[in-house]
Amino acid sequence: MTALPHTETGPGTGTATGSTTGLRTGADYRAALDDGRDVRVDGERVTGSVADHPAFAGVVATMAGLYDAAHEAGSPVVDPDSGQLSMFTVPRTRAQHDLRKVGLEAWSGAAHGFIGRGPDHVAGLLAGFAGAAHLFDTEDHQQGAAVVALREEAAAKGLWITNSIVPPQQNRNDPTSRVTPTHLVEETSEGIVVHGAQMLGTGAAVADEIFVTSVRPLSPTESEKALSFVVPVSAPGLRLLCRRPYATAGAPFDYPLSHRFDETDAMVVMDHVLVPWDRVLAVGEVDVVNRQFFGTGAHQIGNFQSIVRLGAKLRFLTGVASLVAKANGRDTDPGVRAQLADLATVQTISQSLTESAHQFAEADADGVIRPAGQYLYAALGMQTDVYPKAVRMLGELVGGGVIQVPSSVADFDDPDQVAAMDVVMGSDEVPVDERVKLFKLAWELVGSEFAGRHVQYERFYSGAPPVVKMHAFRHYPFGDVERLAQGFLDSYGV
Repeated sequence: MTALPHTETGPGTGTATGSTTGLRTGADYRAALDDGRDVRVDGERVTGSVADHPAFAGVVATMAGLYDAAHEAGSPVVDPDSGQLSMFTVPRTRAQHDLRKVGLEAWSGAAHGFIGRGPDHVAGLLAGFAGAAHLFDTEDHQQGAAVVALREEAAAKGLWITNSIVPPQQNRNDPTSRVTPTHLVEETSEGIVVHGAQMLGTGAAVADEIFVTSVRPLSPTESEKALSFVVPVSAPGLRLLCRRPYATAGAPFDYPLSHRFDETDAMVVMDHVLVPWDRVLAVGEVDVVNRQFFGTGAHQIGNFQSIVRLGAKLRFLTGVASLVAKANGRDTDPGVRAQLADLATVQTISQSLTESAHQFAEADADGVIRPAGQYLYAALGMQTDVYPKAVRMLGELVGGGVIQVPSSVADFDDPDQVAAMDVVMGSDEVPVDERVKLFKLAWELVGSEFAGRHVQYERFYSGAPPVVKMHAFRHYPFGDVERLAQGFLDSYGV
């Protein structure tokens, strides 16, 4: 599963016939998207299936290709014992822990790390929750069994559950503000009724369901916001307000990453939405919601995907940088080699931290193996700076080459323009069309809207930088290094 076939609409087609087993095919995934969901983009509600809308068709084709690839014999993303996607596995043995890593690497690698909130992210959260399901059993609500069953269903079907765990930005000093974070309206025999909004539902328009909760710690007086649940995107009363899609910017040749990997972010608005009890993890329990990520293995298991995915993206970016240097005939220049070495060092450090987080993982009190926090959170802390730095380094390497390209692939239809391009960049070693293709790809990494969004996204992928770095602080063994220093100080006197 190292690569996906390219088609007119992106990697994969999702045209394989429906699955006769539990794990879905690309065709199953496509069919599931035609469910009447309320998705708004460019001032209109999407009619028909979102899979056919130009804003989403490319990323749907990419994901359908990933689901189809999972059905190939010996697929690295499938647990051979269960037949389920290994990303959902609750890792209680080293073999299961290793299997998850192999699957995550293959899944992220196939999309070069550009699908940030694919099925592989929340899968890790669900695995962590299910590994300590007792946390969700309280005097008022016994939801532990529902948590376990939800993970099992998602794993068996390979559901794409994205998340929306941040309340909308709000000026608390504005007395006229009508911003309404998601809150509980009532509990019924069927489930809970919720109302309000969440921000940053990445991939929600093309996912199956959305995991909704508050990543912000809640105070004891905020029980109405103490919610943790999964809701189908097609639930009555749920509406998605999508940001401007990048996939419609132009032809796939001109915007290859936008076309294949734009997982359009959305604002999630819920108008008295009923969430069935089998999709409820917690309600009204501030302590449970505040502890769900760190009182279980969810945060560490879920965010291991974050650093695996970042590694795939950095490898891809480094490869593009090397190709650009060769295309410009600068790959033997000592200064350019030094720049490439700096970029390769960034990628290698990221990979080393990922390997260490995996290698030094330990089982917690529930017998669930968690990636080592010292290395995991060091990687996440660096993530806020590393990707923007890598993009800047690539930008310095490509120089004006990403601007010195024709406006679109249509320019190649005009012989006069092709002849003019040959004067500017003609070469037998790197034909004009291949050079233009390479530098347009580089632009998608350093300068397009897609590129800018990914830089900003990586800065906050795992939370606000100060918060993420506090996790790194808590997991570093300061006591051990202090004893080293103090021992030396104690070895001599005045």
